[in-house]
Amino acid sequence: MACVEKHDEHWSYNDPNQWPKFFLAASGLSQSPIDIPTADTVFQSYPPFIFSEKYHSNELFKLVNNGHQVAATLADHTYGQSEKDLWFTGGGIKGVFYFVNFHLHWGKNDRHGSEHEIDGHRYPAEAHVVFKNHETGQIAVFAFLFTVTNHWYEENLEWEKYCDAAGQLMNIDDTIQCMFNLSRLMQANERRFFRYIGSLTTPPCSEGVIWTIFTNTVPVKEESLNQLRQNVMRKVYRPVQPLNNRVVFISN
Repeated sequence: MACVEKHDEHWSYNDPNQWPKFFLAASGLSQSPIDIPTADTVFQSYPPFIFSEKYHSNELFKLVNNGHQVAATLADHTYGQSEKDLWFTGGGIKGVFYFVNFHLHWGKNDRHGSEHEIDGHRYPAEAHVVFKNHETGQIAVFAFLFTVTNHWYEENLEWEKYCDAAGQLMNIDDTIQCMFNLSRLMQANERRFFRYIGSLTTPPCSEGVIWTIFTNTVPVKEESLNQLRQNVMRKVYRPVQPLNNRVVFISN
């Protein structure tokens, strides 16, 4: 997960082990992503998420190639849009959290690309939807793991749309605008999830981030991911970090 907006020459995905030289938090004890050991997770009952009405309508977003990923933010004041209209509460997270961006992590091929792993299993891609509590500054991230489908009718149409649009952004600072429905993109209340406290997965790798990793995977065609691999960047993910005795919860 990243909140980075501009290309930073001090880091790249080619050698994430070098990040702590420039970003001290990257060597912390609560870093993300992690490999989730399902046998050691703790069951926890969580209330449902409550989303604002705007999550269920089509909104205009701006996709930007920032040199590290393609992040989608709400388009600038188009049709009276405002980030304050996109918020959620509940899900065991205290306070009101407002939308920041969504983006995708992927690898060179289908064998890797996700940031989080489950029992050592890697997925070809992982989406992050980033939120922030404006009162406390707390960051919360929803993570969705992807699987490749050979059937076009199974693919999540919102993520297909993202891949089609992002695949056109071949150069840093390229932008494109596109309509998305965040409710269909996330389908959050239809999925079980893991919960733990970690960090941003890109520099500055700040800790204290509330992670929610949904267990049901999102189907995507390989052709969609290939648009990103071939046109934008080859790989955009951080390897897993030590768990360091942190507790990972799983919803009932």
